[in-house]
Amino acid sequence: MGEKMTTHDRTLIFNLCVALFNIILGLAIELVLVGGSFIFLSKFPAIANGISVNVLLPFILFAGIILAMMLSVKTISWAIKKFDLQNKLEQKAIKRYIHEEL
Repeated sequence: MGEKMTTHDRTLIFNLCVALFNIILGLAIELVLVGGSFIFLSKFPAIANGISVNVLLPFILFAGIILAMMLSVKTISWAIKKFDLQNKLEQKAIKRYIHEEL
């Protein structure tokens, strides 16, 4: 009953938390960008009539994906350093986010 968690167990939990964080972060960023662009375009009908939503939406979604990836890596590497997880997780998982010599 009082078994200690192994490095592998902690890494598995960490990876599940990272996946959940990435999904929530990506959805939040996409929602803000798409919602913001529709609000912006509704304020300026001349621009909205000149730009097709079918053309604009893929660029907004792509920008959101790139922004979410960059923010995710920065946030996760900050969390690893802040909570001193370098010695608690497998090095393979750490090297995914922190590229300096450990």
